[in-house]
Amino acid sequence: KEKKRQMKRLFGQDSALFRFLQILMNLAIMNVLFLLTSIPVITMGAAYTALLSCVFDLLMEEGEFSAKFYYKNFRKIWKPASAIGTAGFIILVVLGHHAVYFFTSESSVRLIAAGFYIALFIWVFGVMICQFSVLARKGFWEKAMLKDSALLALAKFPVYILILLLAVSPLTVFMASASFLISMLPVIVLFWIACPAMVCGWMMKKVLEKIYPELFQKRNEE
Repeated sequence: KEKKRQMKRLFGQDSALFRFLQILMNLAIMNVLFLLTSIPVITMGAAYTALLSCVFDLLMEEGEFSAKFYYKNFRKIWKPASAIGTAGFIILVVLGHHAVYFFTSESSVRLIAAGFYIALFIWVFGVMICQFSVLARKGFWEKAMLKDSALLALAKFPVYILILLLAVSPLTVFMASASFLISMLPVIVLFWIACPAMVCGWMMKKVLEKIYPELFQKRNEE
């Protein structure tokens, strides 16, 4: 009987091991869904917002996550999130180009100018990720979100530097060799995007729940 109780504590549905494996499985499903819904490219903003909605669901332990839950949120927010993602991406490309140009130029103010554009790059990214995060919980976009996100990206600038590094970390895959990509393919397909997004979601929840407490009340308790 004692052995059975120990086995139940170790492998039962309430055990830490079971919950850990369940989180891993959910992350794998989320990663695959993100990759599939990002295929049109223009929908990557919507895909990341839907991914964040699932991340918040796991963090809040609301118990709603499923492929159906992901697609429901994706369909609900794909228009505003895609518009935010597309516009933000274009602005980031322009700012990144200017930062590289000044950094590699021979101008006497090159470092100041490059630093200015890098700071703008981080700020614009912060505005984007903040809007994605609020949109993931609200399910709709409104003008006030843009103003709030712009102010929050300034107020929490150091935090967004860390979030930016986490969010772009999956892009390191493009610098890897072909043999590494082949050997890591299962990890890339199942966890490469979702795991950093989980940490980003946790950080954004900490930032946003003080400003939007109503968004981070458990939905099944409302």
